Amino acid sequence: MSNQAVVPRRSRRLATIIPASHWISIGYSQNDARLMEKLQTDLKKYCDGSEGNEIKLTGRGGDGLPYHDMMLPHWKKFFKALHGRTSISEFTLIGVSLPSVVLDIMFPALRSINLEEFGIASVGVGEDGFLKLTSFIKDNSSIKTLCIGGDTINDTAADSLSHAVKGHPTLEALVLVKSGLNDANILGKVLEGCSGLNELRLVGLVGHEKLGLESIALVADFIRCNHPMKVMHLQKSKISDNDTVLLASALKQNTNLIRLNLQNNNDITEEGNKKLLKATYDPTSMDSTVDSNHSCMAYTYDVRNSSIVAQRPPIEIEVFKINKGDYTVGQKIRKKVVLALCGVDGELFDLSQLNDLPLQLMPRVLGLIQEHTDARTRAVKSTPIQLEKDALTRLFHTLKGWELPLLFENLRCPSLEGGEKKRKRRKTRR
Repeated sequence: MSNQAVVPRRSRRLATIIPASHWISIGYSQNDARLMEKLQTDLKKYCDGSEGNEIKLTGRGGDGLPYHDMMLPHWKKFFKALHGRTSISEFTLIGVSLPSVVLDIMFPALRSINLEEFGIASVGVGEDGFLKLTSFIKDNSSIKTLCIGGDTINDTAADSLSHAVKGHPTLEALVLVKSGLNDANILGKVLEGCSGLNELRLVGLVGHEKLGLESIALVADFIRCNHPMKVMHLQKSKISDNDTVLLASALKQNTNLIRLNLQNNNDITEEGNKKLLKATYDPTSMDSTVDSNHSCMAYTYDVRNSSIVAQRPPIEIEVFKINKGDYTVGQKIRKKVVLALCGVDGELFDLSQLNDLPLQLMPRVLGLIQEHTDARTRAVKSTPIQLEKDALTRLFHTLKGWELPLLFENLRCPSLEGGEKKRKRRKTRR
């Protein structure tokens, strides 16, 4: 297809809509010709501002709708119309090839607009386009969400993007979809700029390839650094059970992340789910319970689908509720202790781990057990029956076998013990 085709004079002068039939006549497929006509119609309707405060332009998937010089007048008219706008809540352009000649008029037109969300995907910007994009991001201090997809990020683009994102005054979320970040060096550079963000979405990073262990280690280190980030999505990245070991270990040292979304990673089995759960709830001992992550929900399935959630193990559902709940860390720990006491699947929490704790803790634990039982009784219709069945009976038999004398011996104060030793010495002298 040649860009040198004869352009109708009227189309060049007035930017009237060129029909699909003309696009077909110069070599476009029937589907692409229809999309070209639709794109012109969309550009025209957004020019008058009657479509609200959101602009969404779409072409086709894959490598984007092919560009032709006949479209340049339409782009110029469209961006000229935007010069009068003071704010746009969202500007999204997907599946439309944008050469430098279009980018050179697009970014200046958007630079001074109060823009909250900006997204481009499958537009074929290339390295030069990425540099223009990141320069625009730096200059626009209002962007809160940045979405980039379908265009591979190389070494130079990664550096530029990292510097643009790092320290940005308003940017909260970065979304990268199918951006070819399977190269650990590229991923590492991008992550360097994300330490101050609230949310990071890395979706379909490697296409049909598996995200390498080195890249997973970089993500785990990022989580372990406990940046202020609240939400991280790692979807369609072919993360496996072995990878969850690194992620679970990192979660134990993070107190800020509240959601780790690992959906659509089909290589994660129930074994991997158990490792992730253990990061947030490890009832092996009292110390492991306290050292668990009490803020994050790590999941590999759609948590918004109630039917899917209902099929998950009862313990897992309860831990999600605790970590998601509006409680203090101390309250979450207490609730997890109670959950361990009322555990299911044939296992009981070993209360001998509590032998070395102060007796003053027990009224609070037992009080919470009563509170837990009352709440379960009231909500029995909406909670898994496994958690209700014989909970007090199990608790009674467990407490009955607890070595309480050891607890009292461990409570003896050094000063009192010293006094007793002195009295014994006095009796010996007599």
